[in-house]
Amino acid sequence: MHLAEGVLPLGQAIAWSALAAPALLWSLRGEQQARRNMPSSPVIMAGVTSLLFAATLMPLPVPVVGATSHICLTPALALIVGVRRIVWPTFFVLLLQAVFFAHGGLTTLGVNTLTLGLLGPLTTVGLWALCRRLGAGGVFGLAFACGTGGLSVYVADAAVLAVALSDAMAPLTTFGAVLLGFAPVQTPLAMLEAVASVGIVRLLAKRRAELLPASLQTLRAIPVRSTGVMALLLAIGLSGCSYEGIDGTVFGAAAQQAGRAPVESIVDLSQGELGLALSILILFGLGFIAGRCWERLFGGRRDALPR
Repeated sequence: MHLAEGVLPLGQAIAWSALAAPALLWSLRGEQQARRNMPSSPVIMAGVTSLLFAATLMPLPVPVVGATSHICLTPALALIVGVRRIVWPTFFVLLLQAVFFAHGGLTTLGVNTLTLGLLGPLTTVGLWALCRRLGAGGVFGLAFACGTGGLSVYVADAAVLAVALSDAMAPLTTFGAVLLGFAPVQTPLAMLEAVASVGIVRLLAKRRAELLPASLQTLRAIPVRSTGVMALLLAIGLSGCSYEGIDGTVFGAAAQQAGRAPVESIVDLSQGELGLALSILILFGLGFIAGRCWERLFGGRRDALPR
């Protein structure tokens, strides 16, 4: 979901940023309203932001393919806190990653926010509503909605890149090539995303059901098999750590083939001792915030722990 600096023509980059601006404003206003009605909202959203940052920054290798990518996690988080409230954390996380970790770029920040923070969540919410209408509002419906929502982010990125490179390559050719490139990596990671999403929702349903919408509160009765499956998938995925990321190998390669190779970040604070110190400070800070949020949300409910 990290389209790099320089792969979009300047006009398209500005257009995508202009489209993302009202979505971001809409999200921020929604968060202000939520905080007036829910005192615990800052704690919840701090935890959401920290979790999203970790999920979209940590590369997960797929050994069979020899490449790494990320899960999106915005599909599940959108079901928990709502689509409107997930846009601004996505923007904030992508901004930090672009400036301090050279993931993504500032010119692509708008389109990355739209695909990861809006399109993927909307797809998930729509599929979840459809599954419930069809009587499949259980674990498999939730897994299908979240896994497909994660895949939709990369499909949207492929479409954006195809339009961006249309002056040098046929859009359908580029779109198909990018799809074929990321499918072997993102398909198993979509399964991992589905299992992780079920695990997160089930944890909240079991421990803090009042934080979930009514449609998700009934999932507390799901057996604890998902945890073991998620651990197994993570163990398999983390068995290879020297693989290249799909953002560069697929998205970057397609752009380079069309003569628009990614360029260095406009602002890159990941280099040098100062940049390393700032990056470590950000990681430590977000980890501390996540820990404190976990304590605030779950620490006082040890009586609900499974025995």
